[in-house]
Amino acid sequence: RSWVTSRVCIMASKKWWVLLLVLILSQDGECKGGAPAKATSGPRARLSDANGGIPCAACTVIAGLIEQLAEIYNVSVAEAASRICNLLPSSDLKEACTFIFNEFLPGIIALLEQKYTPDEVCFGVDLCKNDTGEMCHLFPLPSPDAKSASSNERLKRAVKTAVLARGRPYRSLAFRFPDICNISVIKPICEIFERFGSDHLPVDDLDGDFFSDLQTFRGTSWRGKDCADFDPKIYPGRYTNNDRFVDTNCNGISGEDPDTGRTYEYLYCDGSEQMGTVILGDSAGAHFHIPPSWLNSTELKEEVFKDLIFILENEFDWPMLSYSTGYRNTTAWPNSISGPVTSIYLKLREINRCNHRDYQNIAVNGARSSSMADHIVQSFSRHGKEDNPVFIIFNLVGNDVCSGHHSMSSMTTPQEFYQNNLKTFKYVDSIVAPGSVLIALGLADGRILYEALEDRVHPIGSWKGDVKYPQFYDYLNCLQVSPCFGWMNSNATWRNRTTERAMELNSALKDLVANATFTNFKTVHYFDVPIEKAIEWWEEHGGQRWEMIEPVDGFHPNQLAHNISAFLLWDMIQQEVPSAVPRINSFNSQIFKIFGDQGGY
Repeated sequence: RSWVTSRVCIMASKKWWVLLLVLILSQDGECKGGAPAKATSGPRARLSDANGGIPCAACTVIAGLIEQLAEIYNVSVAEAASRICNLLPSSDLKEACTFIFNEFLPGIIALLEQKYTPDEVCFGVDLCKNDTGEMCHLFPLPSPDAKSASSNERLKRAVKTAVLARGRPYRSLAFRFPDICNISVIKPICEIFERFGSDHLPVDDLDGDFFSDLQTFRGTSWRGKDCADFDPKIYPGRYTNNDRFVDTNCNGISGEDPDTGRTYEYLYCDGSEQMGTVILGDSAGAHFHIPPSWLNSTELKEEVFKDLIFILENEFDWPMLSYSTGYRNTTAWPNSISGPVTSIYLKLREINRCNHRDYQNIAVNGARSSSMADHIVQSFSRHGKEDNPVFIIFNLVGNDVCSGHHSMSSMTTPQEFYQNNLKTFKYVDSIVAPGSVLIALGLADGRILYEALEDRVHPIGSWKGDVKYPQFYDYLNCLQVSPCFGWMNSNATWRNRTTERAMELNSALKDLVANATFTNFKTVHYFDVPIEKAIEWWEEHGGQRWEMIEPVDGFHPNQLAHNISAFLLWDMIQQEVPSAVPRINSFNSQIFKIFGDQGGY
């Protein structure tokens, strides 16, 4: 792909109202661009599961926020909707928001004005359904008969009457959108985003070395910065001792010492046990986080959405703040996230500044052992002895037992888990340099989620205190869009059965680590996932467990949990497998004195 084509497509995709239409409104919820779909991980999964699925949930949340803003500011429903659009950070997004409200959502406005609940409103406009014979509802319903079929038909008639009374054509929101990726002017953008959304590679990678100088779209937020994106032989993590004129491994160290005539890379880094940091994981490893203020009507202000585009371009993930590959401070995004940052990468960089920028976060929302083995792991870049060894964290926290499906049959069996992970480990072993380390972390016991949040109010219910996490979990399960039906469930039997399978998978992973043989790993070790120890540590120091969980999804570890997990995991590694920890580079102070921040990130 030429430089011009790549840059033009990325610039075009920055028109986020176009990109959102591509990703959200295209047929089957996919931006295919003519390429075959891969496993169901990443941002391109189907948008509808049962009873309306994600479109229903999105409608209900938006309708709920509009209703709450109208009450908070004592304005009309239409004015409250306009407030939401005006909060968006760019003219393109404001324009798109206004267009969508005007063209597609007059029925929502009409029913809210008539004091129907947000759930009733979204049934009325056909975005929510009762395919399974039940009316899913997030907010309290006004009466028991609101779930009836006759009530649903009454709502639809009310929408049609209200819209027509305004002189607008009635349009059901249940129709299927065309596959706009077949439109010639959109197709190049879809093809670019196939690389991003399906292959999990940087969108802007001019030399094809899997590294980029762009921050988002799987760029430097996820992988070390490519300091020469026109040369495939220059990238973070490459082994070199001869960077006299060019920094071929992008660690900010180059040139020669005038006294000895030797390169600084040779003097300060060669033989210093350099080691990159890699995580192979899921949304927990990617650090999934949606700002809770986005769903809290009492906190909705213009600055709340300041980072919206950045967050979308990073798939709602914050790998640059994660326990594995974090390197930034949360102060860069004060309106979206807060908390301290520590990571395994920073620990290894502290030991040896020659490790600067050598990190890769190969974590994908929704990843499970099968999708990791089949294609996600192939987005990890290493070239054997041409590169430095790596310190790999393997961390699939729960998707092998978690999905929106209401059955055990969707869970990975221990035999499948063993074989999938063996395939992943063997592939990684074949491309890394000798002396690499593999730390395998087990699945979590997700029962702690319900136990911690059972009596807490979800952000969407902050205004009236009318939505607690059990109702939120059951709503997602009703729509079959929950990240984890088994653990995010008011039914204790399901929570226990899910944990039983998770522990069986952990046993399979322990067996794999104990019995498999590898060529290039000097150390392979299993640990229980550190989030549970992190929660225990936090409670011992006066905290409460709910303070460690992401408030919007009620599922992922938050920034505080990532920080404490990094400290505890590093401590466990030092105590139990000290041979995995490289020695301290005695030239760190000289490197800092000459090269400062080594070019930053």
